[in-house]
Amino acid sequence: MRATGMDMVRSLGLVTLGLLVWLWFSHPRTPDEVRSVDWVPVAAAAASGSAYEVLAPPATFPWAATSARVEAQPDGTSVWRVGFLTDEEAYAGLLQRGVFPGQAAQAAEDWVEQETRNGVPEGSVELGGRTWERSVGDPQPDERRSLVSRDGGTVTVVTGSAPWAELERLAAALQPVAEP
Repeated sequence: MRATGMDMVRSLGLVTLGLLVWLWFSHPRTPDEVRSVDWVPVAAAAASGSAYEVLAPPATFPWAATSARVEAQPDGTSVWRVGFLTDEEAYAGLLQRGVFPGQAAQAAEDWVEQETRNGVPEGSVELGGRTWERSVGDPQPDERRSLVSRDGGTVTVVTGSAPWAELERLAAALQPVAEP
């Protein structure tokens, strides 16, 4: 009698395990949906609170923004950043920091190095009336291409895993944001 009861418990356990395996593999998983954010008000806030000319693409720019924020830095500068998911589902980000005082030139270069993942220069390109330095950074955990523009004490970086053509599309679309 005791062996029969244990056999029933083992059988029930195997049936339960089989059911769980079937449930796990029979239901297709959908990737997490990308959360889109409204970056335009953040750009306007950055423009009203920054000592530099804040750049952003037009409000009608077609890529979905996945993040947008303004960050105050300990040295008194501020960073405006917005991240986009391109049509090809790659990442392209816009970052601006300034105004770096003249004596903070090394701080500006350290920041560029960090944001471009130690980018190595690969020439320059003219886009949207600005000169952009192309650089390729550390490929881990994903490829990192960057365009860097310096204007006075302000540094603008367009960076991401997106192909050069998409990064250049974003850089060419940049225009000054009007203060609210």
